[in-house]
Amino acid sequence: MGNRVVVIIDDEIGILNLLARFLKRKGFEVHTAMNLSEGDDHLRNVKPDYLFLDVNLPDGNGLDMLPKVKGDFPSLSIIMMSAFDHEDMRMQARSKGALAFLSKPFSLKEVDSIVH
Repeated sequence: MGNRVVVIIDDEIGILNLLARFLKRKGFEVHTAMNLSEGDDHLRNVKPDYLFLDVNLPDGNGLDMLPKVKGDFPSLSIIMMSAFDHEDMRMQARSKGALAFLSKPFSLKEVDSIVH
């Protein structure tokens, strides 16, 4: 069995690096992007098992991208992330196919429980 693959799309370099280091230590092959366009390229090239997707990105809204990603990759587990957490956003993410929603700042224990 090969490595599990994850793509992280977040424009906050601190969150991106923290999450990438943590998941690499857990044995994941990690690909990172700071915008939707670059992230979409990774999705198509590496076909990940998990996608960590920020809501507010420089070139768009992750929630708006969610239905397209889910349509293109139905078995992909998508974890939405946002510092602007409210129940309506969580419900919208779930209704569009997200597996989970992480409110920033989140704990690495939360991440670990989602990917295992």
